[in-house]
Amino acid sequence: MPHLRNGPWALLAALLAATATAAAATDTTALLPCAKLPVDNHVYDLSPLAGPHTLVTTEFAPPSHYNTTWAVDLCKPLVRKDKGGEGDDKGFRCPEGTSVCAIKHHWDPASKKSEVEVVVPIAGALEGDAGGGKKFAWEAKALGGEADEGFKLTLRGGVFEGREQKAVVEMRCNKTMTGLEGEVKGEEEYVKGKREEGGGGVPEKQVGDGVALVWEGYKREGEGDTLFLTWHTKYACKEAVPGETPPPPVAGDAGWGFFTWMIILVFLAVAAYLIFGSWLNYNRYGARGWDLLPHSDTLRDIPYLLKDWIRRVLNTVQSSGSRGGYSAV
Repeated sequence: MPHLRNGPWALLAALLAATATAAAATDTTALLPCAKLPVDNHVYDLSPLAGPHTLVTTEFAPPSHYNTTWAVDLCKPLVRKDKGGEGDDKGFRCPEGTSVCAIKHHWDPASKKSEVEVVVPIAGALEGDAGGGKKFAWEAKALGGEADEGFKLTLRGGVFEGREQKAVVEMRCNKTMTGLEGEVKGEEEYVKGKREEGGGGVPEKQVGDGVALVWEGYKREGEGDTLFLTWHTKYACKEAVPGETPPPPVAGDAGWGFFTWMIILVFLAVAAYLIFGSWLNYNRYGARGWDLLPHSDTLRDIPYLLKDWIRRVLNTVQSSGSRGGYSAV
């Protein structure tokens, strides 16, 4: 019905649009605060561990070998060096926004070629991924026991074949290790921000001794899959950042405040009242245009009532000031 497109319906559309805008303004993507990561009553600085880190696991299924490159960046999304380039594995890459990813390669001894078989985005800001990823979420908890100094990081956001993914990284205090020891390069290379040195082929398996970042397994758990890692580093020790207390939570990460909820609820209540009243007036009285609005007569009179009230106030002020400083007897 064309007559319903104007008048009050334009007002209702603007009202609902404002409500949606207010809700969207409070929706922010959380990032792991590497420089000041609060865990219970202490703050850790993981910024020295920023940048992509890779480890490789191998699996032999005769007559083929499988190498899986596990890439991790705690502080920002992973970025491929040859992003946008051509290649046989084009399309087999970690989606934009991935911070933890697994890329499995199949090595065929007969052809002596390695091909990407599967890519699994495990964690990151993946709500825009075609595979059904979710927003990045994280939590940090201190390790239990007096002898276990460090904390456990849980990173989420990935979905693979309908199964939710997560990475559980145990950050263990080791005062003699920086966390970069023994790192090997897989077939997938990522931008580190600095010139890389050396080259070399694909390692057959993860180096066992002296490795700071250790692969503990990738397991199916219920309706999801979990990657378990252990990271030995001095930056998981409380002495690494002495004397600091957890920073106050960022307003965007703490959820919606009381006034935000109140404004949204008031908008919804007013919109519901106007919509229901307009529908009632239309069906009961056949009203059209502005007559659809509840109390339309009162709404029309508001400008005149306001004008009359302002005139009365001005007359009162002027009359009280024209007595030359004397009061009426």
